Amino acid sequence: MVKRYALIDTDDANSSDIDFELGPVYTETAPTASSYLDAASADTLAASRPTNTAWAAASSVEKLAALEEATRRIDSMILRGQKYDSDQALEFPRIIDGVVVGDEDQAAVVPDLVKRACLEEAMAIIGAGSSGGRQALQAQGVASYQIPGIISESFSAAAISAATQSILQSPRARQIMRRYTGADVR
Repeated sequence: MVKRYALIDTDDANSSDIDFELGPVYTETAPTASSYLDAASADTLAASRPTNTAWAAASSVEKLAALEEATRRIDSMILRGQKYDSDQALEFPRIIDGVVVGDEDQAAVVPDLVKRACLEEAMAIIGAGSSGGRQALQAQGVASYQIPGIISESFSAAAISAATQSILQSPRARQIMRRYTGADVR
């Protein structure tokens, strides 16, 4: 957690007299060295999603593991620009086209959209469970599967191709991250 303090000059009329007061304290949750979100921040974001039942049922350990895996997947993408600081552990914050990609003030922080993509991917990881689900099967090139008398499913060649080319399991996370990979650049 990062705390930011604001100093307020209480006597602006007299420039030679500097009287400062401690203003409001702003608290931000900083990413850990291995994830763009901690479990508490992810829970807050997930609360706004109507389909977060698997996420809500997961333990803190499972959530953190999914967030760390989601962060690894995001960081393994080919991203535009370069790291803000060459010594930072994760790929964000970044500088893209000479502009710091961060918050609305262009502060060097992890953009909210990247945090959202991390959550979406972590939710997809948890939602898929231990088997990896349909998307994992497609990523492995499985064209069809069946459980006799219960279910039979075939995947289109386009779905298999898309799944094998994508690092991210969540379609929402892929959509969000397009702006950082150059896919939205024309």
